[in-house]
Amino acid sequence: MLLLSPFANSKTAQQLLIDDLYYLADQQLAGRKTGSQSAELTRSYIKRRLSQVNNNVVEQPFCYKSGLFSQACGINIISSNIGALEAATKATDPLQKATRIIITAHYDHLGKRGGKLHPGANDNATGVAALIYLASVFNDKPLPFSLTFVATDAEENGLHGSKYFAKALQPNSVIMNINLDMLGVKKHRSNLYVLTSRSLKNTLNSVFSAVENNNVKLKPVYSAAQMSRYIKSKNINWHKASDHYSFARQKIPYVYFGMGYDSAHHTSNDTAENINSKLFTDAVLLIEAFINQLAKTPLPLSPP
Repeated sequence: MLLLSPFANSKTAQQLLIDDLYYLADQQLAGRKTGSQSAELTRSYIKRRLSQVNNNVVEQPFCYKSGLFSQACGINIISSNIGALEAATKATDPLQKATRIIITAHYDHLGKRGGKLHPGANDNATGVAALIYLASVFNDKPLPFSLTFVATDAEENGLHGSKYFAKALQPNSVIMNINLDMLGVKKHRSNLYVLTSRSLKNTLNSVFSAVENNNVKLKPVYSAAQMSRYIKSKNINWHKASDHYSFARQKIPYVYFGMGYDSAHHTSNDTAENINSKLFTDAVLLIEAFINQLAKTPLPLSPP
């Protein structure tokens, strides 16, 4: 069983980022299929890791229709980093804070298909590892907005976890959703795409221009069609492709980070060994820099 080292506290946040990626894509977790025992093991690990940086970690169970006459259930994991607004907005219910940015990454994957294990390293152990990393680096950092981190369940079969979470929100209390899905940037195409709501274009142009990395290029796009042209993926509607769509349906602006099309997507070849650890780390550092730059930028904050 691949567990955190007892010396984990002596490791850097970037080293733990890679540890988390490898654990979440490990064969022991059997592809993290919603409702499975491996999903329960995955939740325990994510909760333990988030609790190491923030005590306010809760589960959010939900159920959804599965087939004509049955239902299935999943569990989101929510960690609220209250930031600089703690004195003014602290509450017992993490769904009721104003002026928040919601950071999401789905932790579920496909389990086994055709007798083959689908580890889901890029999709989406990368996003969850990044979410844990960001929760750790921003835990004690003063910010002009609060951060809520949500590891969603049941994304693969219909975005069900994010739908349930987003429907409980008051849209005017949320600045934006930042969704992390498939961050395993490839060496031959070292772009980290960032698809945003058009309503955020003017606000974020200066943020994007101030964020850079020598190894990974941040590539902003403002429509699903534009992203498909860049990636040459005509059959994917990137606006609807991941949990950010659940927030868009609630009229909440989003910023989606991803590496685009991956030939190993939804195959048994989506392993941690096929992720370039250096480029993945650089991609996550770009997202960290993006949030830091957001903190310096006038944003359309909702009233408390």
